[in-house]
Amino acid sequence: MKRIALKVSMLCLVLAISLAVFAGCGPNSGEGGTKDGAAETNTQSAETQGSVEKTGEGSEAAGGQDKPATNEIEPEQLGESKSPDTQAKPAPAATEDTKVNKKVEYHATLLISCKTILDNLESFDQSKLEVLPENGIVYYAKDVEFYEGETVYDVLLRETRSGRIHMESVSSPVYGSAYIEGINNIYEFDCGELSGWMYRVNGWFPSYGCSRYVLKDGDQIEWLYTCDLGRDIGGDWKQQRSDN
Repeated sequence: MKRIALKVSMLCLVLAISLAVFAGCGPNSGEGGTKDGAAETNTQSAETQGSVEKTGEGSEAAGGQDKPATNEIEPEQLGESKSPDTQAKPAPAATEDTKVNKKVEYHATLLISCKTILDNLESFDQSKLEVLPENGIVYYAKDVEFYEGETVYDVLLRETRSGRIHMESVSSPVYGSAYIEGINNIYEFDCGELSGWMYRVNGWFPSYGCSRYVLKDGDQIEWLYTCDLGRDIGGDWKQQRSDN
């Protein structure tokens, strides 16, 4: 009986050790990539991820949006009419304080571009060349409608869904914001360790999450892909952090 009890005890010990080793080798343990740097610029770090949002899965819009015949605005014109130095920089809104009023409709301009990748093709994930638009424009700049109280994230989510454009985000309960991982199947770090998506409103790169930026009527929203921590699109991430 003592031998049987000893064998059972040893078996339980081996099983416990095996379970501990298995848990420590899971897919999320010891990940090397963090959200610090360029990828963190569209929000704070997405540590302790919550829900995952995806749009445009399997859509035929993977290579970018067809150029519209109307409401077209040249990307170079965005931000020109509103200087970031003269415009008030809104403070991040708390999620619980954000209330949407669907009785009041406003207008904004939205553009999604990854043109910087065209100048850094040697660093780009070659397996994704087929989803890279020839001219780098994922979503041509155009006038979009939104409701009073909605955020930059609300507009991005709605327009990518409407245009069947892939977009993946995660919510971070820690920071109460959304983090944009990929648009048009182009993700952070796809063009180097300093690459990722950043957003700009009226020529200014906010240092907080896109779901905490409450829009105003006439705002100009740009989602831009950076290959160099924002320096290649006029928004050095480290400088932006120090200025805010």
